[in-house]
Amino acid sequence: MHKIYLFLTLLLVSFHVSASSVDVVATPPSGTYHTPVHITLTPTQAGTKTFYSFKPDGYPQDAFLYTGSILLKHSSPLIYFSIISTSNESKIKQNDYIIEYPSAIHFESESISGSGQVEVIMVNSGSENVNIGFWQVQSESDTVIIPEDTILAPWGKQSVYVNYPGKSSIVLRSPDDDERDILISESTPENTLPVLPKKKSVTTKIVPRKIISTRETASEDISTLPKVSDIPVVQIPTEEKVSTSPPSTPLDINQIMKASTAESGQKSLNPLYPILFLLLSFGIGWIQWFIRRKQK
Repeated sequence: MHKIYLFLTLLLVSFHVSASSVDVVATPPSGTYHTPVHITLTPTQAGTKTFYSFKPDGYPQDAFLYTGSILLKHSSPLIYFSIISTSNESKIKQNDYIIEYPSAIHFESESISGSGQVEVIMVNSGSENVNIGFWQVQSESDTVIIPEDTILAPWGKQSVYVNYPGKSSIVLRSPDDDERDILISESTPENTLPVLPKKKSVTTKIVPRKIISTRETASEDISTLPKVSDIPVVQIPTEEKVSTSPPSTPLDINQIMKASTAESGQKSLNPLYPILFLLLSFGIGWIQWFIRRKQK
């Protein structure tokens, strides 16, 4: 009889553990890269909703629903987690991506003249191949983005045709919008050149969940992606957003996941399991008692 109870106990525990083991893996891992990074998030179980954010101190409502590869052009932390139900969710994880673009990419000359569609030339003065995909050549009236995976060999050149009104300057920017070089107009005094705008910084908030970091230090959050809201519980269509206020019928993200001060990933036992266990044990004991009585 004791052996039966022991077997049922082990079966119950193993079933509960296997039902609460959802996890999610980010590829590639944390590290330093020299080109924009495509990040994929892969959960360990089917039927999982996966969310991600670039704010370590942001609210869960700020998270984006993962629907495909994430293109990261800036150095940034990545926060991510997966959910099946309120009793089966992964831990919140953090990867840190450092993107350092080569300094060997610049314009061939220092000035430009003329107007209309003009040709500017980029050159790689380094000793290694450089992927210049997503680099930008920007004039006052036009911006040209280099196609992804364009490789520039050592001392190789790349011609770019950009609309130019014949004044101001032409700027070379890396994919993270950092200004790398500038062509000065030969007909415009340097002190009258307009300043091209740069991206604004992002404010952050406080998150009520503990984050499991895969790296000791985190990068500065520089994401400017739009917010997401109104995520339904049963099925989430592409491009829909996580709701910041509870709707009348479907549950919002706070009802889907546990927003507690305890570490995410710690699961509570379903109260139905002990009841089923006791009923099953009682039935087995009654059958054994009945068989012994018949034998007597």
